[in-house]
Parts: sequence; structure tokens; C-alpha cells
Amino acid sequence: AHPTGLEGPHMLTRLVLLLGMLCCASAGAVSPGPVAPALRPSEGQYSAKSGSLPSVGNAETPKDALRLRGGAEPTQLEAKIELTCENLLGEAPMWHDGEQRLYWLDINGKKLWSYAPSVGEMRSWDLPEVAGSFALREGGGFLMGFVSGLSWYDPETGKVDKVCDYEEGLNTRPNDGKCDRQGNFVIGSYNNNHRQDKQNIAGLWRLSASDLSLTEIMDYRFRCSNTIAFDGEGSKMYFCDTPTKEIYRFDYAPDKPLSGKTLFAQMSEEDAGGPDGATVDSEGGLWVAQAGNWKVVRYRASDGAVDYEIKLPLNNPTSVSIGGKDMDTLFITTARHRLSDEERKEQPGAGQLWSLKLPKGIKGLPEPRLKA
Repeated sequence: AHPTGLEGPHMLTRLVLLLGMLCCASAGAVSPGPVAPALRPSEGQYSAKSGSLPSVGNAETPKDALRLRGGAEPTQLEAKIELTCENLLGEAPMWHDGEQRLYWLDINGKKLWSYAPSVGEMRSWDLPEVAGSFALREGGGFLMGFVSGLSWYDPETGKVDKVCDYEEGLNTRPNDGKCDRQGNFVIGSYNNNHRQDKQNIAGLWRLSASDLSLTEIMDYRFRCSNTIAFDGEGSKMYFCDTPTKEIYRFDYAPDKPLSGKTLFAQMSEEDAGGPDGATVDSEGGLWVAQAGNWKVVRYRASDGAVDYEIKLPLNNPTSVSIGGKDMDTLFITTARHRLSDEERKEQPGAGQLWSLKLPKGIKGLPEPRLKA
């Protein structure tokens, strides 16, 4: 017999319950902590599925991610295939607001693509050589980052006029590039052998719109330039050397080298792949394709925390651009060049153009054109 009810095999269980009741009773005397800001509510096709916790590069420990996000997980968004284009390495999407048309590259396929979603018109042009990125030229045409150098290109005639050589003597090629808000072209390089030699030989350059001079603007070299994007004021620039998984934010001026390097965000060691192409929205959020990691994420400008996430049924999203008639559609380019035949069967969406409507209130910024 156990007349007190505290002896025997059930004693520990009852003590735990009693302690729990005492803790609950005393909790009312504790002042509530600060309330985390609410996320924008999900609506329409935006489902509130659980995602992984964000990784925040400027936080000292992973626990700081919880502090920055108030313990909330990223809101999940759902994308769909916008266009079947079977790109090998779709990259560098750029929305032309004047033409209401998206342009992008198939780097390995040596093609320039365009798509007008309002009328469903798609076109492509064969390029004379591999191009890693391009700029929309004010007045029409393109500046292409060809392997042989930076060149004017007219897709209708196929005419190519070389502007300048590019990193002569190095085993590199032009890679990610964007125009700054003043109309100059900032372009980074790609070490063609970086997966094997892991050498930091690639540079970051700016082509001046005023005199077409090419100037190196970063004081260190790297392996694979990506995530080049400018905020709305043009005073901040984002950049990533993809293998490091680290995204930095710099102070930017159109006539000076980069300065004020700050770690903005960082993928975790457990994440596959690394940051690829990016764009900035009207709220300052940085949308980044995580190549090799099956997703696109949005980092908040204020703290580098992930607040939106798009999980994809393919491992290699490559870049993003915001466009559409209301500037509220996110376009996502993808790649399949490194997939085996079996993996291509498992990932039929790889190599296609994807899209989704952005949450209410988030818009894109007009893509600057090269003023040269």
C-alpha cells in the first residue's frame, strides 16, 4: 500500500506533474518579452509549409537566427514552370521594362533567349561563343560578356563589335554582371578550373559608360563571382564568391573601388551548393538562387534573415529576375548541364524557366541599362 501517493513506481511522474503546475502558476508574474514582428500573411498560392531555419551570415552563432526571425520559419512560396526551354545552363535573366520582355542566356547552349509573357512569345538567337552575362544597352542592343572579351551585340543581324579584352592570360571568363544605377556595367569573373585548382584568380571589374574604360574595383581575387545586385539607391552592392557560401554587402560609388565590406548572409555548412544569381526588390529584400541546394530564398535587408523560401523539384536554380506588367513576377532560370541521364528524368523541370507571383506589396525595381 502507498497511502501518500508519493511512494512507489509512480512517485517521479507525480512529482513532475506537480512541478509543472507550480511553474505554470508562477508564470503570470513574469513580464512578457518583446513580441516578434508578424510576417506578411500567406495568401493565394503561397502556402505556409514549414521550411528549414534560416542561416544568417552576420550572426555570431546559429541561435542568433532565431533572435532575428523571432523564432519563425520562412514563409514557403510555390513556383511553376513558366516556359519549357530545355536550357543546359540557363542564367542571367534580365527584365526589359520597355519591351515587357525577359532576356536570359543559355551559357553552355550558346544562346540568347527572350520571352514576352503577356503574349506568350518566345525567341532565341545562336551566339558566336559562350557568354557569361550581358547588359541591356540604352537605345537597343546588348553588351555581351563573351569569352573573348566584352562586345556590342545585335541579335537581329548577328553583328559583334569588340569593346575590350577581358583578363587576358588567365583561365577565366566573364560571369555574373549587372549595371549599377548610374548605367555602368559591373562584371565578375569565373575561374574555369576552380573546382580542381581552387585558385583565387578571378576579378571584379566596372566598364565605365562614359569612356568604356575597364577598371578593377575589388581589392582581392576570388573563384566564382555571383550574387551581384544593387539596392534601390545604388549605394550598396551585394557579392558572393560562390564556393565560400558567403554573401557580402559593400558600400558602392560609381567612380570608386568597393569599400565597407560586411558579411550579410551565409549558407550553413550543411547546405549543398552555394549562392548564385540575385536581384533586389522594392523593399530591399535580396532574392538569391541557391545553386545545388534546390531552392531560392529572400534575405531581409535589415538583418540578413531568410523570410521567404521557394523549394524547387530540381537541384540547380541559377538566377532570378523580377518583371511582368505589374513588376510582381519572379522569374527563375535553371540548369541541367551537370545532371546524369537518370537525374534528368527525375528532374524534368531542370533547364526550364520558372515563375511565381510575389507576395502582395513586393515589387521589382527597373533594371538599369548601360548608358554607353
